[in-house]
Amino acid sequence: MDGSKIEAYLPAIPRGIFIEKQINSALVGKKITQTSWERYYTGQYSWQGEIINGFDKLSDQTIIFADASYILTDKGALISFGCFDNGLRYYARGETINPPKTTKSQGHGYHAKLFFDDGACFCMNLYGWGTFFKLYAVDTKLIYPNGTSKHERYPFLPKAPIDVTDDEDFTYNKFTDWLSKNPGANIIENCSTAKGAFKIDNPVMNYILLTSKIHPRTKTREITNAETGVLFDNTKKLINEYKNEIRICEHTDIYGKTIAPHNEVLRMTSSALGLPCPVCGTPIEATPITAGTKMYFCPACQIIKK
Repeated sequence: MDGSKIEAYLPAIPRGIFIEKQINSALVGKKITQTSWERYYTGQYSWQGEIINGFDKLSDQTIIFADASYILTDKGALISFGCFDNGLRYYARGETINPPKTTKSQGHGYHAKLFFDDGACFCMNLYGWGTFFKLYAVDTKLIYPNGTSKHERYPFLPKAPIDVTDDEDFTYNKFTDWLSKNPGANIIENCSTAKGAFKIDNPVMNYILLTSKIHPRTKTREITNAETGVLFDNTKKLINEYKNEIRICEHTDIYGKTIAPHNEVLRMTSSALGLPCPVCGTPIEATPITAGTKMYFCPACQIIKK
């Protein structure tokens, strides 16, 4: 299988950290007994057909790997998916299976369900433009039984240039090497946008830049070694706080429960515009980056270098 063809909308960190923990513990080791592909809304636009080839052939396959974007079975079936915040739902044995439906007037809606030998069910609620769902056949010779890392064991899985949740992958040298490849880019683009090193949610990355006193539009070549070190340390510290649940972002878990934020950072979105900076109290401002996208910053803490 050509790994370059595998695609998915990876859930942004920090939400992805909590979702991945739940999916992994709930699905790995389960045997699929039945599948169901249901269409529940027909709108103006067509998606990718009313059935996914091979989806109905997943019965009697055991899940050996699962995270917030991929499910892999022992027979080489790889499900790649991307859903919205409330798009994943796990139902335990005996629980009424009632997956949510989109309330949007446009688009479409599908439920992809996996039923397991213990009576549980995992549902992927697919709707809207951000929905993604593909099924691949993986050569089982590529699945190494003694691997220690998910990407060493399953090398065909795509990943971000730097896995910011993996301390062995997210090193200072690897970070500086990445930055040196595109010195003319804004630092926010080199870190967390579509072409960035991390799959970190932009509002959280902008908070890291705030605590690092770096303007999001600063050209990477203008950042000193000392500033790079501070940015690296602050990123690692904040992500580890999410991993250890010292901080929790608001999200909907796979059991349908809305998890309230705990010790959460100020998310640098339009809702933060005009709010006092958590460091100095200066009102938060906005600046355009690319394609009309705005990033948010403190004009007192983050002085752009000319």
